[in-house]
Amino acid sequence: MPTVLGRTYFKSTLGLPSLVEEDPHFSTPPSTKLVCTIGPVSNDVGTLTEMLKAGMSMARFDFSYVDQDMHQLGLDNLRKASKETRTLCATMMDTLGPEIVVINRPSEPILLQAGQTVLLTCDSSKQASSSVLPISYPSLAGTGLQPGRSVFVGQYLFTGSETTSAYLTVQTVDSDHSVMCVVQNNCKLEGVQLTVHIGNMKNSAPILSEGDRQALLTYGKPNKIDFVALSFTRNAQDVKDARAYMDKIGMTQSKVIAKIENMEGLVNYREIMESADGVLLSRGSVGNCVDPEKMFLAQKMLLRECNLAGKPIYVTRVVDTMIDAPRPTRAEATDVANLVLDGADGIVLGGETFRGKFAVDCVDTVLAICRQAEKCFDSFAYYQSVMDFSGYHSINPDISKTEALATAAVRAATKLQAALVVVFTVTGRTASLIAKYRPQQPILTVVLPPTDTNGSNSVGDQGLSTSLATAAEAAIAGEGDSQVVVPRLSTNGLKWQCTGDFVARQCMQYRGVLPVCADPSLGSPDGAILKAALQEANSRGLIKAGDRVVVSQCPRINERFPVMAEAGVVKILTIGPDGVHPADPVVVTAQGFQRCTSTHVFGSKDAVHDCSDLV
Repeated sequence: MPTVLGRTYFKSTLGLPSLVEEDPHFSTPPSTKLVCTIGPVSNDVGTLTEMLKAGMSMARFDFSYVDQDMHQLGLDNLRKASKETRTLCATMMDTLGPEIVVINRPSEPILLQAGQTVLLTCDSSKQASSSVLPISYPSLAGTGLQPGRSVFVGQYLFTGSETTSAYLTVQTVDSDHSVMCVVQNNCKLEGVQLTVHIGNMKNSAPILSEGDRQALLTYGKPNKIDFVALSFTRNAQDVKDARAYMDKIGMTQSKVIAKIENMEGLVNYREIMESADGVLLSRGSVGNCVDPEKMFLAQKMLLRECNLAGKPIYVTRVVDTMIDAPRPTRAEATDVANLVLDGADGIVLGGETFRGKFAVDCVDTVLAICRQAEKCFDSFAYYQSVMDFSGYHSINPDISKTEALATAAVRAATKLQAALVVVFTVTGRTASLIAKYRPQQPILTVVLPPTDTNGSNSVGDQGLSTSLATAAEAAIAGEGDSQVVVPRLSTNGLKWQCTGDFVARQCMQYRGVLPVCADPSLGSPDGAILKAALQEANSRGLIKAGDRVVVSQCPRINERFPVMAEAGVVKILTIGPDGVHPADPVVVTAQGFQRCTSTHVFGSKDAVHDCSDLV
């Protein structure tokens, strides 16, 4: 695959007078996802509730800050807040990895003066001081350190502009265990943790430290964490090693997000992208090993390559100013908008929500910028560029049935100016393929749990009250709370439980996707469940009377009736006067368009009972 630098898909839809107009209240969520790092200023129920209402879609628990009790408190309170607000929120556990930190620190800050020398050493018996900085790395042999190399020392979740960050230059290499450095600026080293970034260093430490392995076992597994962010990922083998350990301890459902943080990761980004479930560009760390004038090249390259591959990509370090100020700088605001226009799936807030003074305001501000940028995002030009690059506009394109269906759904939604795309999925793959083409419309993703060999649904592990069963029937009957699109319910004789929630939360990583769970036993996906999904969309303000909706259902084989194999279908609906029930749909098949007067595209309700192989 040739290297393809990104382009900005900007389409001017607003006139200059709009700049002075007050924006209306947005009832629909932004397409861009927002990951918030949970810390001491944001781990209480009240703050988390406000952050969820503001639009947080994923909560990040960073184990570079090794306080598992604090992370557990934050996660417990997140689930309380999520239940109170009835808002789905994914969880991300960020590992320490082969990160290097200053050890044996005194209780008081360490003062450094510009021009002085300081010894960087691997000797763990030394006490940290203004003349010696011991680090958590066994040996400097083979790291590539030489005179002139840059070394950065800063507090956890540094911005690089604080007086708590030190810029060092290697003066002499004394041995395999120590180097003498010259300090470039006056600073006071303090904070909960001091991280060390050595420019272009070859780090041979294991991708998972012993602390990471213990944290995954005692925190990640019992808490059913959705994503594990792999710090300082260097190659595909790092991803495979982490995946193997996670599978070994039972975290088979959790997905791996590779963090690109050093030069090794940048060089091997393609193999990393292919092995991981997602990519996170850590600009704070990468900025320490890439020249400032080349940082934009690394960013645009990664964004475009991940976009073309359909891999979700997130970017960090956007509004550092809001750690201490109630609004971002003009440059930061423009940076956020350009990330949206360049195709980022989401943005990660670090110090802004971990220790910042304006955590909730920061979420509001960043997502307000994202909404404005999304209004100017040229989704059709983006769609065309991905199709052209993939060769799907050729006479004989090499394209799978599932991807062909996804492209058809996006094109239909664009051409018909639909208000919504509804997707049925089991694994989340259909949702990811449609999100790959960045439609302007929200993607309401109905997650159906798989069936086992006995035809019954697998059992999850999140307890639910039995009142949901009644609410489920009421929703399908058109009564009761129309906001409920219910999970699959089952009982083990002790409590009611649900399935599909893992996949639904993991669908939160894709730009534009709004996941909900559904129970296939209540009816066919294109019948009763579709009705419930449209009710949910109406209650969220996503559709109204007269709107068009594109419904995508992927290829499947009915196990009860093997002869009824379907190649997949895109259905186009017009919402009736009540704002919920559709008129007769138009079905897009291999033979073209045809009007369908039945509510069941694939046949009778019984014939469409099994959905186990939806993708």
